[in-house]
Amino acid sequence: MNTYTRILSQVNYTAFLALLVSLPFPIPFIRICWLVWAFTWLLEFRYLHRANIRKNKSILYLSIGVAVWLVWNLVSVFWAQNSAAVWASMERYTSLLAIPLIGIWGVNERYDWKQCAKVLLASSLISVGVYMFTHFWVINNLQALDKNRTDLIPIDWLHMEDLLMNIKHRMHYTNLLCLLVPCLVLLRKELRLWHLIPAGIVLLAAIRMSGSRIALVNLLIVLAITLCYLIIRSRRKWMKPIGITLTVIAILGIGFVGLYFHPRNAGLSLSEMMQVNESSDLPAFEPRFAIWQTALEQPSDYMAYGLGAGNASDYLQAHYISHGWDHYAMRHFSPHNQYLAVCMELGLAAAILFVLFWLGIAFFVHGRQRYWALCTIGICMCSMMIDLLLGGLEGIVFINIAFILGLLLPQSETTGLQSDAKGE
Repeated sequence: MNTYTRILSQVNYTAFLALLVSLPFPIPFIRICWLVWAFTWLLEFRYLHRANIRKNKSILYLSIGVAVWLVWNLVSVFWAQNSAAVWASMERYTSLLAIPLIGIWGVNERYDWKQCAKVLLASSLISVGVYMFTHFWVINNLQALDKNRTDLIPIDWLHMEDLLMNIKHRMHYTNLLCLLVPCLVLLRKELRLWHLIPAGIVLLAAIRMSGSRIALVNLLIVLAITLCYLIIRSRRKWMKPIGITLTVIAILGIGFVGLYFHPRNAGLSLSEMMQVNESSDLPAFEPRFAIWQTALEQPSDYMAYGLGAGNASDYLQAHYISHGWDHYAMRHFSPHNQYLAVCMELGLAAAILFVLFWLGIAFFVHGRQRYWALCTIGICMCSMMIDLLLGGLEGIVFINIAFILGLLLPQSETTGLQSDAKGE
């Protein structure tokens, strides 16, 4: 390996580690790291590893799925009313190509899953402390937390939702925290118990204090998958059916209680949250219900082939104005549901295939990769029920990082992703 190649491979891996460090923080540095990493990876002129496709069928599956997704969105430009929105969406979606490309062409020999996971774990836990310190400072200095408001917002020091909304969207932040659960499980041989316990406590406290209801659901899903994974791997066969049954019952019970008494629900029932407020331009306590109802008022407008990629928000704008919801129109609210957005932009058939694609990923991996994939799929699919995970670069980079780490993780103790011509 010549000097140029060594320097290039080191810069590429350093950019990836810097991306993991910056991922929990809401700074433009994320975009810079992503571009540097992608550019240096291309400069390495990597060659096709057929062994990767033979050993890991998920690479071929991901490649086909991403290709179909990109082509379908690109073709929608022919019937879209706003072609600029299509090209803006394609600019974001192109980054998804990193998943199959890394799988087929591999990465350099410097990549180490354990080191990457430890860096992500450390940076995420440090970010919890930074947010708590910032939150404490904001309260003591009586600062407004919402940049769209000029008045001071009364907050509780145990409730970080307004702070996270202003610093980083809490969905992306808590998704990352939930991803740390499989990191902790798979690193348990490298981390001692006195490391795992405080890390787990900090993680659970941060997710609870984020004020995100979907984060609680994501955490419960990941914990359920984790417990089932550990039970299935147990040598005691009688524990498996009993353990899985008790896990499902406990998770459902905790989830119901946690969501029903969640502070953001303010003690309101589902029907009360959906009620329209006639004295205000804000249609409901929970805006998503009003947005979904508005989107579904005339489904025949888009069910056949959709409105075109990125055109869902433009479609909703006219409906917001007709209802007199100036606040929604001013903020150009999206459908706040990835599945509904895909249906509106590409049609019902695309939405069904979109769901089936995500569900099918786990069938093409085994061992630890399957456990990691199930956790990632659970986090992503649950989050897409209440927001657009693919609506911005942050969500797309999160998906890329999660799947690239999954590809780096060997399916067994002896097999893994080929890193270079010699293999790992």
